[in-house]
Amino acid sequence: MPDLNVMLLEHAKNSLQAELDTAVTNGDTEAARKVADKISALNSASAPKPSTAYGDAEIRAELNKLPWFGVDPKKSGRTIELGKTMDPKKFGTAAEFTAALVKAVDEEFKPAVKEPPEGETDEEREAREAEEAEAAAAKAKKTRASDGPADGDTAGTRTRRTSGPWTKMSDAPADVQKEINRTADKFAPKTKEGREKFVAKALEAHYSKAQLAKGKK
Repeated sequence: MPDLNVMLLEHAKNSLQAELDTAVTNGDTEAARKVADKISALNSASAPKPSTAYGDAEIRAELNKLPWFGVDPKKSGRTIELGKTMDPKKFGTAAEFTAALVKAVDEEFKPAVKEPPEGETDEEREAREAEEAEAAAAKAKKTRASDGPADGDTAGTRTRRTSGPWTKMSDAPADVQKEINRTADKFAPKTKEGREKFVAKALEAHYSKAQLAKGKK
């Protein structure tokens, strides 16, 4: 069954067309012009509206503004894949559509936050932090350009400072020295050099903790 609105629209068009034919037959140009304007307005009102004011070309233009689009294959591919699942009609402009799309992609590619192992004891945490600090210092040592002493050097090769981070066991408070020795006995490598590195990193970790407790950076 035809839609009622369609039927009414066709009826209106037919009526106006009949009026136009009559005006033309009678030579009434003014009446014909008025009826023609009505027909034009009716056609414009009934013409299908575009679903959005933008399309794939506009979206692609916005994506091409991103420095990684078309360069990073994984991220670019995921962007196109997610874009196919989104409804452009719900966004006013191509820029808004692209911003929502990129936000979703960035969330997926955000580096995961490393959670500490479940049930980790204080001793295990300190040992893990010392190992992580040692690894970070080793990485920094490879890339630094300075020829001065670095944080990755062992305690035995450092120049004693009058202030600043603890570089020797004697720099730390007695309770910290006791704690470091206890954890080193359990977790430090058995070699002398390995223990020295473990102690140096533990001193740095304890010093940082002490500074944070004081409200310093």
